[in-house]
Amino acid sequence: MIILFRIRRWLFKYIYHLIIILSLPLISLFSYNHLLNNHYHPKLINYTTLNQLYINNNTLFDNLFHSNKITSKFPISERSFSSLNDDVFQYGCRDPIMESSKNKRLNAAFVVLARNTEIDGVILSMRSLERRFNQWFNYPWIFLNDEPFNDEFKSRVEEVSSGEINFGLINSLNWHFPNNLENSPFFNEVVENQGDRGIMYGNMKSYHNMCRFYSGFFFEHPLIKDLEFYWRVEPDVEFYCDLTYDPFLEMKKNNKKYGFTITIKELINTVPNLFKLTNKFIIENNIKLPDTWSLFSNNMKFFKGENEINYKDVKNLDDFFRNLIKNTKYNYAKNVINNNNSDNDKQIPSKLLSKLNKLIINHSNSLPKSINEKFNDESYNLCHFWSNFEIASNELFTSPQYKAYYKFLEDSNGFFTERWGDAPIHSLAAGMFLNLSEIHYFRDIGYKHSTIGHCPYNSPNQLPYIPSDKFKHQVLPQDEIYMSEIDPPIKNPLINSNLGASGCRCRCPSDHREVENSGGSCSSLWLKLNDNNFPNSNSLTNHQLNLDLIENWALNSLMDWINNNGNIDDWEISQSERDLLSKNVI
Repeated sequence: MIILFRIRRWLFKYIYHLIIILSLPLISLFSYNHLLNNHYHPKLINYTTLNQLYINNNTLFDNLFHSNKITSKFPISERSFSSLNDDVFQYGCRDPIMESSKNKRLNAAFVVLARNTEIDGVILSMRSLERRFNQWFNYPWIFLNDEPFNDEFKSRVEEVSSGEINFGLINSLNWHFPNNLENSPFFNEVVENQGDRGIMYGNMKSYHNMCRFYSGFFFEHPLIKDLEFYWRVEPDVEFYCDLTYDPFLEMKKNNKKYGFTITIKELINTVPNLFKLTNKFIIENNIKLPDTWSLFSNNMKFFKGENEINYKDVKNLDDFFRNLIKNTKYNYAKNVINNNNSDNDKQIPSKLLSKLNKLIINHSNSLPKSINEKFNDESYNLCHFWSNFEIASNELFTSPQYKAYYKFLEDSNGFFTERWGDAPIHSLAAGMFLNLSEIHYFRDIGYKHSTIGHCPYNSPNQLPYIPSDKFKHQVLPQDEIYMSEIDPPIKNPLINSNLGASGCRCRCPSDHREVENSGGSCSSLWLKLNDNNFPNSNSLTNHQLNLDLIENWALNSLMDWINNNGNIDDWEISQSERDLLSKNVI
């Protein structure tokens, strides 16, 4: 019996494992097909409602882009966008073989700063960009390192590139801080202290070196300085869409000097004094700021009146009206209680008196515990272009203005006493030296670095994928199959619109989280400032709200409300009233 039982158990185990082994191909096929068919989809919202908000006098223009209520209902990523300042260069696909044959390549290149140990990440980025773009246009690759590249690095990148390759060594004097500084106890102490305070990459000397190099010496490297445009590429990045036109050529034709895909907020503890120093540079050099400056600064002096100090943390109209409501209730309560304590025959009922006293206490407790530092009545909103992707004119960063700005920052020692990234420095320079019309949002380029990504919906204008003869087919077969199953082109049946979908043969990850819709994104601000309907009265750059007049109106409104038996807690300022009040400027 024991022997029979063991035989039966062995047979059961054998048959069980056999079934599992035979099922594996089917399981894999099912999983892979599920992956292929699991696409990233829009909500397909009826955007005629959003269009009505644009012309609705009760809707403040700022709220169309910054109100959580509106942006959650109408996500930024699904809004069509085209303005006189900027638009995507191509909605959908062109024929890249025809494009590359009829147009001569510009003096431009991809530039990669990498170490030998980062070769795997470099290959991933190259495979993606060669497959999505460069197989047709064959632009050269430039690799920079602070030490010589080894043979493995050189041979592996040559296996992928369809364009020529150059390897450059960074001068030690341009990579390292001066010896007398880098080896000083002060330098080491402040760098280590940044790590102790939890500042990202703060205690990594190599990171400080890299950001300083990208901010000042990168553009002067012998392999870079004569380029008209460069495209910066990082290791371990991914491109989600085919790019079937020459972005360098389009930048030149449209007089664009800087191009980006992602704009987000910087970590404040990495740049605590960068904006203050930049403001000092602006004042000392008498720089007349262009419209782009509004993308990076909060104008904290867009109102003028006797009680300005009560609005010292206000950054925008929403903040202003929240403070106005709070301050009006507080001032009313304070006036009533003062009158009640004076020789006055008319005493306030104890119940109302208790409520007003509570309101005053709550107001005091809700005062900001820290004040946002401001310089020349402005503060840094922390927005910046994420420079791990940038297509830029080298002329911008080799200009006398930029060189003077970099030297000013270098002399401040901020590149090591703080952990400045090159991204906010490039961005603030663009804010000082370029108009909005000279900057381009590559909204049609799907891109991901680290955990942050942008991926557009596919335009109805699609063409079949045809590889170039120069494509080296280094993409893995499963990746090629994945990319061939593109996301369905978007056409909203509700309004017969493409939602501004611009992508060419995009394949977004099914779990994609669009950066345009995130709280840390500055895309909505970019779209707002470039909108053709952006109103001067709300731009808060050339006008100041008449604070005395507005406060007087608000107090009278509240008194009328209470005299008509309204509850002080329920008094608000309607959207239409806000719109009218925002026109009272000095």
